[in-house]
Amino acid sequence: MSSDPPAWRPEPGLCADCRHARVQQTGRGSTFWRCVRAETDPAFARYPRLPVRVCRGYERVLGPSR
Repeated sequence: MSSDPPAWRPEPGLCADCRHARVQQTGRGSTFWRCVRAETDPAFARYPRLPVRVCRGYERVLGPSR
């Protein structure tokens, strides 16, 4: 099985290289992008609608992506 996401999944946008984004996978194989800033700031959506094009909390991760 390939680790590449299927073509029909939306690109995550800014979440792809944000230091506050985490990939959550369910036991059934569904994948979600989670924003850890939502844990301390209710202004952020825990599971933002993708693709995220604008985010005031975005902080780019420098170096190799996750």
